[in-house]
Amino acid sequence: MVKRFYSLDVLRGFAALSVVFWHWPHFFFSGTKPETFDTARLPFSEWMFVFYTKGWLAVDLFFCLSGFIFYWLYSTPIYQGEISPSKFALLRFSRLYPLHLATFLFVAVAQFWMIHASGRYFVYPNNDGKHFLLHLLFASSWGFERGHSFNGPVWSVSVEVLLYVIFFFCSRFLPVRALLLAALSLVGFLFVQKLYPPMGRGIGSFFFGGCVFFAYKAILSSERSAVLTRWVILLTANVWIVTIAIVQQGIDIRLLIAYTTSFSPRYEAFFDRSIQKVLVFWPVLVVFPLTILSLALFETHRGLLAKRLSFLGDISYSSYLLHFPMQILFSAIVSSLTSDHSVYYSPWLMLLFFAALVLACFLSFRYIEMPAQNYLRKMGLVQAKSAGESDILR
Repeated sequence: MVKRFYSLDVLRGFAALSVVFWHWPHFFFSGTKPETFDTARLPFSEWMFVFYTKGWLAVDLFFCLSGFIFYWLYSTPIYQGEISPSKFALLRFSRLYPLHLATFLFVAVAQFWMIHASGRYFVYPNNDGKHFLLHLLFASSWGFERGHSFNGPVWSVSVEVLLYVIFFFCSRFLPVRALLLAALSLVGFLFVQKLYPPMGRGIGSFFFGGCVFFAYKAILSSERSAVLTRWVILLTANVWIVTIAIVQQGIDIRLLIAYTTSFSPRYEAFFDRSIQKVLVFWPVLVVFPLTILSLALFETHRGLLAKRLSFLGDISYSSYLLHFPMQILFSAIVSSLTSDHSVYYSPWLMLLFFAALVLACFLSFRYIEMPAQNYLRKMGLVQAKSAGESDILR
């Protein structure tokens, strides 16, 4: 039985770094206002332009990965009552909150210093008392906010906190079935996303990740598991080939379809909207889920995959939370030397930033995240024993 999917750890690490590429244009902001910049001149744009333009989709990959992993690890123990609400809350709180609190407080101090030193915040404007409290409660993206604030990228982690509540409730009190997860995912994508996009994206992708886990279980339990695994991997490879070809060659899907299909003028607008939805949901509902399924099946059948690169998964959370605080620090240092934003077109400057970020993430994981997690879980165990709940961390 697989105890850890190293390949999915690596995938999560690459997703986190994709978000860092997506946020590189933060350096071209003047205060909270984005300035124009030449995407073609951004560092390594010839190879990385898709991350500069579509890197935000990595968050949907995060959600889908979380759904798969949580249903793999927790759904059955929760349903059977082996994991109590207090145990589950402690497990997630001890992993997420210490670094969130540290980075949030750093950004709060840094933004306070910037508004007094230059009269402007950096990138995110809503740094007031209300949003301070929302961040403190991990509720910065629960629909109460006026926009991004303080450590803005943490919005997706805030959404995940609510997803954990929904996940625990469904796993404990409802039958854990693929049909239920598919319905929840559909509700997220079609309805919740229209009302509140961050939560809709989270619900849709998280529970679709749960569906991927059920597909994984079904394939493993099949008598033709090995054959089905090969077909899934082959399908995934072809999906990636098509996707890369379309992206690299700049192929317009609309023209490909219109070449063989004619539409009356009154259906043109509907056709355009439909193509836009396909372009957005293709990676979310096809590429990402198939990739997760293929990697999990391959690692189950063939043994450990990418174990030596699994450290990318270890530092994925810290790279996600630390990159904006480091951007503030980096921007302050560079601004003290020059006011010319064109320096951020330099590949060497980006390499320096990534090197500093990765080092900071390693230090964070080893000296902040893991010690804080172990301490909180140890304290939770002590308190549980004194309250007669010795199974809280069993």
